[in-house]
Amino acid sequence: MKAAFLDATRALSDQRGEWLRQQVRGAEEPVDLWLLRGPLFEALKGRDPQTRLLRLQIRRELEAVFPDSSPASAFGTF
Repeated sequence: MKAAFLDATRALSDQRGEWLRQQVRGAEEPVDLWLLRGPLFEALKGRDPQTRLLRLQIRRELEAVFPDSSPASAFGTF
């Protein structure tokens, strides 16, 4: 999960991206990365295909480690 977060922060070239990279490098537990998800998604709010793919990868990583973290959807399967 940490590797996916680092990959996502590499796409950010501004000061916020550097701050996020430092925070991700210093993360020791998965919950540390969970707490960084908001700032990371905010920084990755573009609509280009690469940015959308990075967000998808981060969501998949978070769901793998925190499976009950996604809100319930009316479009679920039975």
